Amino acid sequence: MTALPGLPFEAPGFVFAVLMAIVLVAPVLAERLRIPGIVGLLLMGTLIGPNVAGVLERAGVVAVLGSAGLLYLMFVAGLELDLEELRHHRRDGLLFGATTFVVPMALGFVLILPLGYSVLAATLLASCWASHTLLTYPVFRRYGVANNRAVATSVGATILTDTAALLVLVVVARAFGGDLGPVFWLELVLGLVVLVAATVVVLPRVARWFFANHGQDRNARMVFLLAAVFTGSAVAELAGVEGIIGAFLTGLSLNRLVPEDSVLMGKVDVVGSTLLIPLFLISVGMLVDPRLLFEPQVLGLTAAFTGIALGAKWLAAEGTGRYLGYVAAERQAMFALSGAQAAATLAAVFVGLEIGLLGPATVNAVIGVILITCLTTSWVAGRAAPRLPSPDRTRSLGQVVVVPIANPASAAPLAALAAALARRDGGLVLPVTVVPPHPEPSRLREARQLGSEAEQVALATGVEAHGVVRVDTDAASGILHASVEHGASLLVLGWKGRLADAQSLFGGLIDDLIRSARLPTVVARLHDTSWSRIVVSVASSDTEPAGLPGLRLALTVAGRLAREASRPVLVVVDDEDDPVLTALVASLVGRDAQLVHRSGRQFARLADLVEPSDLIVVPSEPDPRRLRAAVSRILRRLPDHQLVVAVDHAPATAELPDLDGMLTS
Repeated sequence: MTALPGLPFEAPGFVFAVLMAIVLVAPVLAERLRIPGIVGLLLMGTLIGPNVAGVLERAGVVAVLGSAGLLYLMFVAGLELDLEELRHHRRDGLLFGATTFVVPMALGFVLILPLGYSVLAATLLASCWASHTLLTYPVFRRYGVANNRAVATSVGATILTDTAALLVLVVVARAFGGDLGPVFWLELVLGLVVLVAATVVVLPRVARWFFANHGQDRNARMVFLLAAVFTGSAVAELAGVEGIIGAFLTGLSLNRLVPEDSVLMGKVDVVGSTLLIPLFLISVGMLVDPRLLFEPQVLGLTAAFTGIALGAKWLAAEGTGRYLGYVAAERQAMFALSGAQAAATLAAVFVGLEIGLLGPATVNAVIGVILITCLTTSWVAGRAAPRLPSPDRTRSLGQVVVVPIANPASAAPLAALAAALARRDGGLVLPVTVVPPHPEPSRLREARQLGSEAEQVALATGVEAHGVVRVDTDAASGILHASVEHGASLLVLGWKGRLADAQSLFGGLIDDLIRSARLPTVVARLHDTSWSRIVVSVASSDTEPAGLPGLRLALTVAGRLAREASRPVLVVVDDEDDPVLTALVASLVGRDAQLVHRSGRQFARLADLVEPSDLIVVPSEPDPRRLRAAVSRILRRLPDHQLVVAVDHAPATAELPDLDGMLTS
């Protein structure tokens, strides 16, 4: 038997065995000691690092994995950021970003300069405290409050603070080397333009193409995401800024392609939460040398720097939070997210050491600050996260689209329709098949196969999809239960296209779902999805308060289908001058939509206008009598056309809807 190798371990098997053991054990020990799991990983990293037990060297594999973990953490922060929440609070994010950068920068410069540092050194050190690392973001994710306004504001502020701090680093380094001419500024601006173009403009288009043409396999999609995050960071390095900016922008760019509850997001979470992000935390802990921290000079600098860093970040978070009207827990969350120093701070201090601007004592003091700020903010995050209020907002229409599948002939068109409605919101399509209790094995296989085929149709369009087989006593109950469990935002139902009987409208199943689901519902009679035009038929009653929810839904459906298929939209109306209708059409369909005025009975005038290849979209109230009247009339006039009936249970309102809220979906 071979003897145990000496320390530090260098063989890959030993290195990864130690790292994986820490990832497994540290959170358990931290829970027993009642400290945050992040703190446990940091302390374990310090314990096994070269400055304490010497089990592992940080240089080499651990440093590379730690850097990859930091890039992945920034990527996940951008990927999981609620863009609607960020858009609603974009001014808050800009304000907090400016405050949490300017206050530490100014306060740090004024207080550090008297300590004997040069102007450039004081500027560089002040920029260390102006930036921040989203070290505590996983805590808020774990408590399910990552979409809270304070978290969204703090994550959005990261774009501003870290970019500005890293730009200060580049400028200071060039100024210290005496190379701060016009060519430098031109290269920097061009590099940033290239970075934004590559990550924000080019990458989403490439991702949609890949997902639609080669990414039906989720493993392939996951590999694409990994390639994207590290390519984005490499492009950022080429542009002259740190890779974390590129990783964050990559996450933002791919945000709508990876739905929150999707299988793909689960894969992203597994790679991050169980591997790369813990390795980053361990690598940060390995930087700490407890012996140097207690040297008098280093101890004094550490105390001064820590007071500046935490004090300035607390002032910025408390002041901005109070100005914005945030509650105490939200202000604490802002401090917890903006107070930790690691990524940009390490980059700045190591560059300062390499060019001779900073000395070893300063570097060790900064590493001490990193440890203290990480421990402090982790503790604050653990106290603030459970008390954060969840955001009160309307879900996007296409966030989770449930489409029941029972007929193989209609499965593909229905799945394609659901995917088209989900794509804009980066939503999830859920093809649902229902089987009775104790089904025959062949029946269960058929249901799974049918759901899988519908799932593949949706995946081929580039959206995320996941087939669900539900066991229930009847189809309606199974569909309703699946909708509730998965938080459905829209229901897409297939229909044969004829009235069932005198007592039933669409048929017992569809009638039950419309009556019970209380969701925006689209009932579709489809042969295929190759339409030449999309025609929305609007009656005068649709612009009255009771009809507005259905009208909004119909116009939203028409607008999304038109954009997906690049087809024109005709809106056939009684009154061209109705301001409510004009505003809704412009907002939900687009200004290219054509308003066509036709007098007379609604569906009689429609029959003279439509062509066999048109898709007709009809809004309706959920009231059974009105719904039956509308559907029966259109079936008499247009018995063979492809048809979509839009029914919404939203409360009636006499006011013009908030087009910046749910209706923009």
